[in-house]
Amino acid sequence: MPNAIRSAPDEDIFITIVCGLGWAHMVKRVIKLLNLVTQFGKKPSLRIFNSVPDVLVKEDIDLAQEFYWKKMMWSGVEGDEYTFGIFMKGLCLTNWIGDGFKLLQVMKSREIVPNTVIYNTLLHALCRNGKVGRARSLMNEMEEPNDVTFNNLISAYCKEENLVQALVLLEKCFNLGFVPDVVTGTKVLEVLCNVGRVTEAVDILNRLESKGSVVDVVAYNTLIKGGRMEDGFKILEIMEESKEGSRGCLSPYDSVLYGLYKENQLDEALTFLTQMGKFFPRAVDRSLRILSLCEEGAIEDAKKVFGQILGGGGVPNVLFYDRLVHGFCEGGYMHEAFELMNEMVGRGYYPLAPTFNALISGFCRQGKVSSALKLIDDMVVRVCKLDIGSYNPLIDAFLGRGIFKRLLGSFHKC
Repeated sequence: MPNAIRSAPDEDIFITIVCGLGWAHMVKRVIKLLNLVTQFGKKPSLRIFNSVPDVLVKEDIDLAQEFYWKKMMWSGVEGDEYTFGIFMKGLCLTNWIGDGFKLLQVMKSREIVPNTVIYNTLLHALCRNGKVGRARSLMNEMEEPNDVTFNNLISAYCKEENLVQALVLLEKCFNLGFVPDVVTGTKVLEVLCNVGRVTEAVDILNRLESKGSVVDVVAYNTLIKGGRMEDGFKILEIMEESKEGSRGCLSPYDSVLYGLYKENQLDEALTFLTQMGKFFPRAVDRSLRILSLCEEGAIEDAKKVFGQILGGGGVPNVLFYDRLVHGFCEGGYMHEAFELMNEMVGRGYYPLAPTFNALISGFCRQGKVSSALKLIDDMVVRVCKLDIGSYNPLIDAFLGRGIFKRLLGSFHKC
């Protein structure tokens, strides 16, 4: 059957098949994929080898370990730090924390230095299981703890309501130049508000904002529940009246808008955008105009308004970006859609999975499968959330080209 295909598929196609089989929970067939690779006269690359346990650890850690010893080691492939990171993830998913520490020792014995991601994976598992003290000790072993390290530990101390240690680590985090993410910051605010220390919570909120943290609606709601305001809209009205925090700019409002967007509360986000019109009528009017034009399919008109906003020094909000990316994709303007998505991410707005999927589908419709694969790799590196809908257009594209069907035909004979 491999002879029916003129040239051997590249590793991206094999890895896509592995991902597809993983989504279908066909893990035993994933292992057999290596036989298909060799039938094409190719030696499986380390990237292909790593893609297999990356699927297996989510389903059966024992099967993943068996694959490592019987397939990878037998082939002379010991793996790299990414390989060990995959197995650390699998061990921690199953709460085999003791084996996770053993894996650290194996790495050190092979002179492979565990990277920060591997340490953070184990540290997160310890925190999740209430072993915060041991996690704190593990942090002391790390050469380069990062913001994720502090987020895990601070959140764990907040869960235990150990406010003293949470604040100690928060201060250390700031001193090292890291800024906690909005989830961790909100947990600190919540614990402070729960014990009546609302003024301190407001001070920390201001520090987070001054250091570049994006504060969302949840953080404001936490202060509101602590007795600061009656509702989220009211707190923003007061910020506008006093000119404190917002200083007459859109930033705090866009942060709340982005928070609603991230929670997929799109109707609430649209309502909030409309309410913003009382403070920024011109900016909101143009944004609503863009949304309306996109819904009507008038993409050329939407592009003109977009140019007017940028020409006037305006900054588009997250809903503006999201709808326009969808509109460009539907109209076949894939280059513009991709550039706009990059600009969106560059401003700190990470699109929802349906927006990525619109780009992937658009590329596949135009036969640009390699561009779709590159986009997926880029999004994974940026830790953006994908779903099964991200891979369906790729599978359909491979089916349309006949490659996927031929590969599976060969695969069934393995």
